[in-house]
This record gives sequence, structure tokens and C-alpha cells, in this order.
Amino acid sequence: MNKFLKIFRQILILQITFSATTQALAAGGSDPRYVGELHPPIIVSDAGKKMAVLFLKNNFKKSIENTHVATGEIYYFQVQPLTPELKYVWKVEGDHVSSVFFYDWKTPERAGRSMYVLMKTVVSNRIFEGLSYTAMELSVISEGDKLSLNFFPGDLQDSKLQNCYEGLYLEDSKIVTCAYKNASDIKKYLALQDK
Repeated sequence: MNKFLKIFRQILILQITFSATTQALAAGGSDPRYVGELHPPIIVSDAGKKMAVLFLKNNFKKSIENTHVATGEIYYFQVQPLTPELKYVWKVEGDHVSSVFFYDWKTPERAGRSMYVLMKTVVSNRIFEGLSYTAMELSVISEGDKLSLNFFPGDLQDSKLQNCYEGLYLEDSKIVTCAYKNASDIKKYLALQDK
């Protein structure tokens, strides 16, 4: 009976958490009083442990002047075992989250799972017209009965996966194509590095 009540309690807390998040997201993406959604939530699991990752959009970005405001932020909470505590991971700088995917590193120095967040930004200035793609690597860490998601600001991100441009350089009419604008191309690149 106690086991049933414990499971029921966890399901109830999870339902309330998702319900509150869904209501906030459905309240209107353009209303600055509410949090928007940059990407649908992701469930990450490993050996019976699960966490939900949320990609929340900052609706105040366009209304705040003279200071930098990130497009959004990444948070997570434990689903199994349930811990209804929202943990901050890092900010999102791109206009859109175009893809979220995983890569399991085999190289001993890097062994472990990473979650990649591929961001797309529209670039329009006097030099360049087009898009910029950036992939941010977040480490999935399994300790004890919990999973966590971490971004280490001091770690250098792979330069080939940062600000990969696709579009037109206006001064010399040079067209460029980004080789790393989707999950499959980035995974192929990572596999070549993973030796």
C-alpha cells in the first residue's frame, strides 16, 4: 500500500508540474508576463533514472533596452526518482532551437553522454545576410540515483560548431553553406573526432 501511495504521489506532483508549465506556455507566446517555449520538453533517461529538460523562452527580450538579454534558458528536473525542483543549466543565445540530440562519447578522456542544443539565428547586417548555426554541448551526468545536466562555461566549445554561417556575404557576393546545420551532419562530425 505504501508503495502505491508513493507512486501515486509522484505521479500527482509530476502532473501538477507539467500542468502548470503547460498553462504558462499556452497563455500566449507573445505576452511578456508568461514564459514561452523555445523547444518541446525532452525526457533524458539512463539506467532507470529520468529527467525532464525544459527550453524556456524569455518574452522580455524585445522589451528591454540597453542591456543584453538571452533568448531563453535551459532547466531540468528529476522525473524518476521524482524531485520537483527546477534546476538552471545555462542560457540560450540563438533565435530558435532547431534541434536537440545526444551523442555518446567513447574516447576515454571524454567518455559519457552529451546533449547538444543546435541553435539557429537570423543574421542581417551590412556584411552578411543569412543564418548562423551554433551547437552547444551539455554534459549528462549520472550520479547515484540522479541525473543532472551541466554546462561548463570554462570549457571551449568546438569552434567548427560555433557560428557556422549559411547565406551571402554582401560585399563580394560570396555564397557560403554551413556543413553543420542539422543533427545527422553534426553526429557524423563528432564520430570522426571520437577516436
